[in-house]
Amino acid sequence: MSKITAGGVPVTRIAVQESCGEPVRFAAEELSRYLESSLGVALPVAPGGPGAGAFHLSTAGPELWAIQGSDRSLVTVRDGCVRVLGDNERSVLFAVYDLLQARLGVRFFGPGPEHEHVPAAQELRLEAGDVLKSSSPFAYRDYATGSADTVDFFAKNRGNTVMCSLDGEAAVAARRRGLLLRGPGHVWSRFVPADALFERHPEYFPLVDGRRTPNGRTACFSNPQVRRIFLDNLRAYLRANPGWDIFAFWAEDVGDPRYCGCEECSRMSLPDWYVTLVNEAAPVVAEEAPRAVFELIAYHGTRQPPQQVGKLWRNGEGMLFNFCLGYTRDIYHPLTAETHGSAEVTDMYRQWRSWLDRADFRGDILVMDYVNLCEAPNQGPRGRALLWPMDVLREDTRFYLSEGIVGVGNWFCFERLCWPTPFGIWSWLQLWKDPERTIESLKDDFYPAYFGPAAAGLRDYVERLEERMHEPTSPANLERVRTMGNEIGTILPMDDDRLQHRLQVVRTHHEYCVLLKEIWLAFQQNDVERWTQLEKPFRAFFERTHRDVLTGEIDIPPNWAYTWYDWRVERGAVQALVSDPSLH
Repeated sequence: MSKITAGGVPVTRIAVQESCGEPVRFAAEELSRYLESSLGVALPVAPGGPGAGAFHLSTAGPELWAIQGSDRSLVTVRDGCVRVLGDNERSVLFAVYDLLQARLGVRFFGPGPEHEHVPAAQELRLEAGDVLKSSSPFAYRDYATGSADTVDFFAKNRGNTVMCSLDGEAAVAARRRGLLLRGPGHVWSRFVPADALFERHPEYFPLVDGRRTPNGRTACFSNPQVRRIFLDNLRAYLRANPGWDIFAFWAEDVGDPRYCGCEECSRMSLPDWYVTLVNEAAPVVAEEAPRAVFELIAYHGTRQPPQQVGKLWRNGEGMLFNFCLGYTRDIYHPLTAETHGSAEVTDMYRQWRSWLDRADFRGDILVMDYVNLCEAPNQGPRGRALLWPMDVLREDTRFYLSEGIVGVGNWFCFERLCWPTPFGIWSWLQLWKDPERTIESLKDDFYPAYFGPAAAGLRDYVERLEERMHEPTSPANLERVRTMGNEIGTILPMDDDRLQHRLQVVRTHHEYCVLLKEIWLAFQQNDVERWTQLEKPFRAFFERTHRDVLTGEIDIPPNWAYTWYDWRVERGAVQALVSDPSLH
């Protein structure tokens, strides 16, 4: 008897809509590959129409209209044919992955096959009628990466927007899957007048502390000739770099965001000048890249709204407004609790929302979160240990949806983050698909699939480790964290080599947690000798001591792994760090 049936009819092939593009053909290849991995059945793929005994992959219209959300998909069985449908080509791919997960228990926990769960199945019986309906509540689900493997993982979990360069492997992988390309981001250095013009036209350049000075990122924007050069350079860039689906128009990312201090520029605030440039740049982008969404950003110098400019070009129709404010928030309480730095962030958010309402903004809104090793909220031991507060992130995601925000993203700043487990990023992506899902249900899904017979022990260990890493650091707290290492050895032994490796990864993470608490305690006690002694094992941890175990689990070295020493110790700011009440 056939292992795969549709309404009782044996399924023996995969047919692809003849007019389809590469993402649908790729979806068919993926369906064939995973069916063979799970069921041991190799189905051939060929162009063709729907028919009995086939999976048929295609884009569709009316069948999907009743489904709410973005990137809508439907798997339905009619007359012995499994129709795999999407409202666009990437949605067909999403439908394939959704079907594999819903009916065969496949899971995509992290980049690469080593972080996937493909259980062996005996059969796939699909009943007549609608088998699976799926969509995403957010229209934009973004990940910044340069890795093709990460793009693959992201797409398997319904991510649809990738921030990357146009010419790298990530862009190739994204295009193959029909994902949106977002960028270029902080590239005003390509638009402002070139430094070579300074000798003849110093008036083009910003006045800083009483002197005209080229800085490669801003200019004297009150000068009409400067803005003409800026727009000409923008136009030339767009012609040389076609392909953006979302054109991110951001100023350079620097600590000092000032533009120019001349008398004329000083008549307006920095946010006023930014929106002025947005209003002049948006028509150029519309002419040169008519299918691209124009993105503007609230970040650094534009965290506050304009005071004088009150409108956006075409009322912002076709624009995407990016709230990139959360790098000073408290990540251990929901944003709406307004604890510590979150009060400042929510105030800026409300000011901008009020401005957008007054401006009759008709575009979309996206929020970029900051859970990484760089920004202030992540500088305590728990943040450095990458033990994310998923319950808080769930509440924030639900809040964004309730506010009418249609785009989500996070500056994870990792190509791979499967350390101590991939639960953090994987569960976050599940929340972008369904913000009502509980964290407990995600754990119920994750731990048995990833750790097999050791699931219960590992889950209990990680939950208690999160609690102890979140406790205020003290000698007693350090000892409680340290003794947890003995518990890892009592977890059920595993014969499977992959599970043994995963347990070893957890052990290395515990070692790192102890090191973090030791350093933090030395910071608290102002014990310079002790924290100096700990610097060497701290810096060697990823790149030398544990490289063999951690390769493939986390970027080596992780971005901003050494900020405690590079930013705090070297700048004499240790006491300011440990006195932050939101950190432990």
